Amino acid sequence: MRFQLGAVIAVIVMAAAPAGARERNDSPHSQACMAKNGFNLDMWRAHAAGTDAQVLRYIQCRDGVSAAQAKAIGIRDRNLSAGFH
Repeated sequence: MRFQLGAVIAVIVMAAAPAGARERNDSPHSQACMAKNGFNLDMWRAHAAGTDAQVLRYIQCRDGVSAAQAKAIGIRDRNLSAGFH
């Protein structure tokens, strides 16, 4: 019985919290966020997507996260300039 309860809880937690689930950069939603911020997929892939502010707004739009979360994602994924902190 305990095992079943543990399994049910684990399934609920995994379904409710898709942690790290980010939109693909080539999805229509992501490309719309890119266009809104003044760059396209080719520019993104070439690491020529514009300013750090544009990249942060893009990550916020793409992932539906706060500015602080977008900053953490951008730093972790090396999408921001080297001097950005």
